[in-house]
Amino acid sequence: MRKFLTASVVLGLAAVPSGASAALPTGASAALPTAASAGYDADQVLVKFRSGTSATQQLSLLRSAGATSRGNLLTGLGIRVVPTKLDPAIVAARLDRQRAVDFAEVDKILKATATPNDPRYGELYGLHNIGQSAGLIDADIDAPEGWDAAGLSTFPSSGGPKVAIIDTGILQTHEDLAGKTVNCARSGSSFLLGGSIQEGSCPDDNSHGTHVAGTISGNANNAKGVTGVAFNSPLAICKALSGPLGQGNTSDVANCVRWSKDKGARVISMSLGGGSSSTLQSAVSYAWQSGNGAIIIAAAGNDGNSTVNYPAGYAEVMSVAATDRRDLRASFSNANADVEIAAPGVDTLSTTNGSNTAYGTKSGTSMATPHVAGVAAIIAGKNPTLNAAGIRSKLQTSVDDKGVAGRDPVFGFGRVNLQKAAL
Repeated sequence: MRKFLTASVVLGLAAVPSGASAALPTGASAALPTAASAGYDADQVLVKFRSGTSATQQLSLLRSAGATSRGNLLTGLGIRVVPTKLDPAIVAARLDRQRAVDFAEVDKILKATATPNDPRYGELYGLHNIGQSAGLIDADIDAPEGWDAAGLSTFPSSGGPKVAIIDTGILQTHEDLAGKTVNCARSGSSFLLGGSIQEGSCPDDNSHGTHVAGTISGNANNAKGVTGVAFNSPLAICKALSGPLGQGNTSDVANCVRWSKDKGARVISMSLGGGSSSTLQSAVSYAWQSGNGAIIIAAAGNDGNSTVNYPAGYAEVMSVAATDRRDLRASFSNANADVEIAAPGVDTLSTTNGSNTAYGTKSGTSMATPHVAGVAAIIAGKNPTLNAAGIRSKLQTSVDDKGVAGRDPVFGFGRVNLQKAAL
């Protein structure tokens, strides 16, 4: 009897009830970054002199440090904006060592945090939690801060690394997924079809895959619907699950894993799970290739106990647990020693089937997994020479530690944080 990987039962799909809980030495100037790279004004410094320092003393100190005049005074603050033709970091460091100076610093450049114009972006608490719907402020992956850090604040529509989604397929014509799919296939692993991959067709007859795709790479700043975490990443979609229950054979999933790696996916996302299988383990080992292949991310499972689900349980795969809008463990989320990272997964809004403008909420570790996959894609995009092992290590350390200190069975290393990952 062939084993089945059942997304609907193990990972919840719609079966998980909506609303479930869950200082610079002399001679060191050459080592300083330029103003352009460090993010400060290249023509001025900010200086506050101690009370009693005369204008003559001030000017003498400023000129000795490399400033050209006393500049202008910020009214009410006693801080001078002082022009300089030298690197402001050098001038500020020289001035900051003087007894007559309270402090001196570069004039850092601040900018508005990236906010897309997608009308339902405000409902995506997992990306940016401001306390909406009784959520806990900042119980999120710090997506806008992360996009800024990754240089994505202009919301480019392309240029990101390829992400593979092995699931129930995708509604390619959805307004927030249009143009995202660059590879499309379905597995026909039965002996009657010769264990083949049929390319060119990956329709979603369940909506689960479409929902996952929206969280990973939904079009951003298109004034429509939602925003994906890695909105500039193209998608390779392999349909291995089907039907109202969202299930498929182990052989189909293994088939899709190999196909995804061969198509050049840097990230493979699997919001599915079931029992262990040598066939599936062989496939993930092939895709991982000692960390020189794709980073593989999978759902920990929705049994609400310590069950280890596969492929999440394999050493080559990151197991993802789910949190709610208050950064608590989702009641359904599995907790065990294999859990490596956590992400928002309760009442997640994303793209759905039904129409090209349909959106809906789903809950499950299935919904947590694409959040992590999206962050992994941004890490890969910012660090193109980093292999899968390096991306995985970056994910492990780019978290907000939750629960007991350090790694634990509920949150793993912690809840994923895009801002930390993008630095």
